[in-house]
Amino acid sequence: MTGFAALLERRLGARWIVPSLFVLAIGLRLAVVVAFPQTPSSDGEWYLVRAAEMARGMGYREAGHSTAFWPVGYPALLAASLWLCGPSLAGPIALNLIAAAAILALVLRCARLVGADETGARLAGLLYAIYPAHIVYTGVATSEATSTAVTMAAFVLLVGERRRSIALVAAGLLFGVATLMRAQMLMFPAGLLIAMTIVWRDWRWRDAAKAAVIVHLAMAAVVLPWTVRNYRALGAVVPVSTNGGVSLYYGANPHATGGWYAWERTPEWDRVVGIPYGDRVARQVELDRRFKAAAKAWIVAHPAAWLALGPTKIALLWAKDGDAFWGLDGSYPDAGRLLTLVRVADQLFYMTILALALAAVALALRARWRGRDAPMLLMGAMPAFATLTAFGFTGQTRYHYPAMPFAIVAAGWMLAMLVRRGSQAPDPHHIVDGGAGQTA
Repeated sequence: MTGFAALLERRLGARWIVPSLFVLAIGLRLAVVVAFPQTPSSDGEWYLVRAAEMARGMGYREAGHSTAFWPVGYPALLAASLWLCGPSLAGPIALNLIAAAAILALVLRCARLVGADETGARLAGLLYAIYPAHIVYTGVATSEATSTAVTMAAFVLLVGERRRSIALVAAGLLFGVATLMRAQMLMFPAGLLIAMTIVWRDWRWRDAAKAAVIVHLAMAAVVLPWTVRNYRALGAVVPVSTNGGVSLYYGANPHATGGWYAWERTPEWDRVVGIPYGDRVARQVELDRRFKAAAKAWIVAHPAAWLALGPTKIALLWAKDGDAFWGLDGSYPDAGRLLTLVRVADQLFYMTILALALAAVALALRARWRGRDAPMLLMGAMPAFATLTAFGFTGQTRYHYPAMPFAIVAAGWMLAMLVRRGSQAPDPHHIVDGGAGQTA
């Protein structure tokens, strides 16, 4: 091993490194929040208004009507923070800081679960701590940070304790909470369980089926009460939210670009569904059905056009990493040059993470092809899920947020391998035979 690699391993192996990573991660986020407070806008403003009403005991409503347009989980969590901290951004920012600390801890845990050594795990932790986009997200009241933390906790329980029924129940409960924050998470556990049968030789379909039953029953225990509430409040079976139709239509219509485009207040809205925009809350269930029907009809009539949009959606999902800076753009319109420099730095950092992660996944694929276990491949489960979701709906930059901590784990492992490459090749078993709770 080269002198630099040996020195790096000694320094990263010190006891003070992990606490320092948490100090660094929280310190950077606090510094940005204090130095550049952001004015709530768009989704964040909507969440805060709903949360303030919930904190006052008004329930989950909009414009005087019960709503389920967006999942209730994050507004409910915001409401609790407002109730505890008062009507300010202190509570929402505290939630984001707690989520950041949790994600950092889970990045370290994920790295160890999938076979990274301590150097790789701590490098991954460092990459997450200094990730510019996720630092900036701390100042906005959006669901990305908290929902990602909950999803990662469920992931760690399911993967790391996959043979313990009580852990599977806990994972299912957490996946249920994540679903009430991001409705698409309802589908993620099934895909993850399938991936687990691929990466481990001793994890059979029977094991996956048993785990699936336990996890999904626990998820149902969390989600079904909200479904019952929706039935009583809206008069229809709405498992989580009523925005699925609108989201599907964004990516399946004659004017679709593959991403978001402004059309809500245009004549197209009325033409497609025949419901005035002003009635969208009161008639949200009907609106959801009509948009779903319009989108499905267009897909059936133009399957080639819809499929052709897929690569564009995927490119829009992964090409850039700048959505975190929208709030800063609006709050500091005169800071264009500074924000441009930060955006460039973030984009370079982001592309480096993706390149390292792709290399790690490629090596893990090679290991699995040669008949060895390759749990590092599980770090691709969330990126793959985000990609498939974008293909079906739309590709928007912020939708890759929950995939990035997993990509960072793979990048940390790959970076550690590259550091050692000078004189001593890494043990290929670093990417195989990893994971707590494994018997092999």
